Amino acid sequence: MVEVTPRSERLRIPVWKYLAFLLFSLLLLLIILYFLLASNFGARNSFLETVRRYLSFASSFHPNIKPEDDFTSGLRIHGFEKAQAKHFYLFVSATDKNGSPAKVLNPADIKLIVSDQNKKDLNAQLVRVRPLHLYSEWADPISFSSVMDYSGSMFPQDVKAIETNFVEFINEIALPFSAAVIKFNDKVREILNLSADKKAVLDAITKSVPLQNTALYDGLAKGIEKIQVRPHFRFIVLTTDGNDNASLNTRDEIIRKCRLQNVSIFAFGFGWLDVAALKKLSEQTDGYYSYVPDSSKLDDWFKKLGQIINNVQVIEFTTDSDINLPGQVDLSVDFNGEKLNRTRTWD
Repeated sequence: MVEVTPRSERLRIPVWKYLAFLLFSLLLLLIILYFLLASNFGARNSFLETVRRYLSFASSFHPNIKPEDDFTSGLRIHGFEKAQAKHFYLFVSATDKNGSPAKVLNPADIKLIVSDQNKKDLNAQLVRVRPLHLYSEWADPISFSSVMDYSGSMFPQDVKAIETNFVEFINEIALPFSAAVIKFNDKVREILNLSADKKAVLDAITKSVPLQNTALYDGLAKGIEKIQVRPHFRFIVLTTDGNDNASLNTRDEIIRKCRLQNVSIFAFGFGWLDVAALKKLSEQTDGYYSYVPDSSKLDDWFKKLGQIINNVQVIEFTTDSDINLPGQVDLSVDFNGEKLNRTRTWD
């Protein structure tokens, strides 16, 4: 008997199965990438943040993609200042249901209750209410820091939109001001110290820096430092597309510093971030916020903010006892048929 060696057979894989496997793997990869890039985890991860800017198709991937803001029917107590013994200023703003600011407030439409640190009523008496722009004797009635995100997740159109809108916002401000320009990536970069030179501010706004990680809270801390000793109305304008992943400071520390120093944060977010964090920063510092997925849509909100800044109101009042800071202020304003209420505490 002669044995015949069986012939070896080639392993055959149907082409359609191979292609289906590749397609399934690609789909799975895209799903994972979507959730990483659209999630708060992705925004906090420095590697993914850097990768994202090379994947332009991912720029529109974000849960809760609908724009939102809190400019409508708002009342804010931006700050408190002692004029002299038992005589004080409150810096406030009020907006109607369309987000338009009050240009004049009638004292008869205002109710004010001020208490001390022990919750004792100080018997506040309204002296007068005037728009901030009428205090012509004040050289710099407003001081602010422009705190600008240059993180690795940003696209060239984002950078352009921020710089263009910031320039337009500064040109919109009708009152004399001093401003500092702070830009942050993984480090905080002081582009311009506090300056009343409008041209210097505009030049600093458009100065480019490298795109890296997001030291958001450290950038805000530097912004507070620049204006905290300034008189009158103080605020920060923040633009960001991400969550912090490179700071030593925390969000709660920033809020505490702002409340102590009477600094409001006006936060503009777009793209890939935690909207709840943006809300908390503005709400707890008596500022405003807006979120738009697409940075090219920021212009409407910058215009609204410019109008609010130009129409900040100053409430002058006296108390029976002298204080350096109140414990709490309860403010009620009737404006355009709406009753607006706001309470602010100082710890």
